[in-house]
Amino acid sequence: MAGSQHDVEQLLAPMIKKRLYAAVNRRVAAPEAITPYVADHLRYMTDLEERGLLWASGPFVEPGVQVGDGLTILNTATADEAVTLLRNEPLARRGLRTFDGPFLWELREGRIPVRLNASTSMFRLE
Repeated sequence: MAGSQHDVEQLLAPMIKKRLYAAVNRRVAAPEAITPYVADHLRYMTDLEERGLLWASGPFVEPGVQVGDGLTILNTATADEAVTLLRNEPLARRGLRTFDGPFLWELREGRIPVRLNASTSMFRLE
């Protein structure tokens, strides 16, 4: 069913509209060249996560490939900050990976179900 501009505005009004920067990471080296630096990559990404700069990141799944192409979504104020973080990622810094972006991306729809059991301090992503 088609809708008017007014309908669109009403549907958009309650949405979060959180602005983030997304980049597609591209492997440019053989897996055996990347493997020695996977731990560095993971430490860097978890540090960004701890600092609140990484909203989400992960590989496009290829069976048997530990680090290939992937998607990274950064929580930075500017594109320049996102570029700096992407360029400083250990695989990119070594010329083993490049990236397309960052692209300004806006979270509008979706659900992130998390189950929290307060009595046991346990949680899981469902």
